[in-house]
Amino acid sequence: PAATAMQLHNIAYYPVKSMRGIHTDAAAITPQGITHDREWLLSTPDGVFITARSEPELLLWQAIPDAHGLTLTASDGERRHIPHPDSRSSTTVKVWNDVFCAHPCDEDSAAWLSQKIGQPCRLHYLGNSSRILSHSQQPLSFADGAPYLLTNMASLAELNRHLAAPVGMDRFRANLVIDGDTPYAEDGWRHIRIGTVTFELFKPCSRCVMITIDPLTGAKSPLAEPLRTLAKTHRLPEGACFGVNMVALNSGSVTVSDTITILD
Repeated sequence: PAATAMQLHNIAYYPVKSMRGIHTDAAAITPQGITHDREWLLSTPDGVFITARSEPELLLWQAIPDAHGLTLTASDGERRHIPHPDSRSSTTVKVWNDVFCAHPCDEDSAAWLSQKIGQPCRLHYLGNSSRILSHSQQPLSFADGAPYLLTNMASLAELNRHLAAPVGMDRFRANLVIDGDTPYAEDGWRHIRIGTVTFELFKPCSRCVMITIDPLTGAKSPLAEPLRTLAKTHRLPEGACFGVNMVALNSGSVTVSDTITILD
């Protein structure tokens, strides 16, 4: 029998960088990313980004966007609605080596966040600010280095084969998960089509300490897993890699169970 076509298995977006994701059955695809993906960022008072690398508890926070702003649920269950900031107020933020403008939230919300997280911090909204991805000269959100991250269930199964304690795909914070049958086949693809959208895969995603944190508990693996095993079983020139960074070459939409077409 002919092999079944690969399908889109899962879609997720992350309204606040390093906080919990939202899974959805369909999503609008834009050059900047899925609508609402990483459009808010937590930073120090001087604008340097804060992530779960240093504050693992952020992975337990939930953020739900709406037309007027964002509702945050802290790890202790306390909630707060944070309105979209005034677009006329802007300040400089830094994500890795990129320095660009964003809109800071109100003082009361910043005070609440600082108290909850245990250090002075502030939430920023991207709004219409521009940060440009050097690879494609397209707009980029607060994401690390690409508007889209694709992962493959077959690659996860292969990694878990080497692990004493298997991990879930949520460790890897992908936007688009496919149900491929060949582990790490995605590393070799250059262009694929999902639904009505063509994507360019331009760089394997090198992984860091973030994947050693259990997203359900916020606890770090004492054995640095699965990063340690990934570094042994799937090391590329970029480092221990899992998933591929992508850009969308057109706007459109994708839906769970869409067929994946490998173009080259």
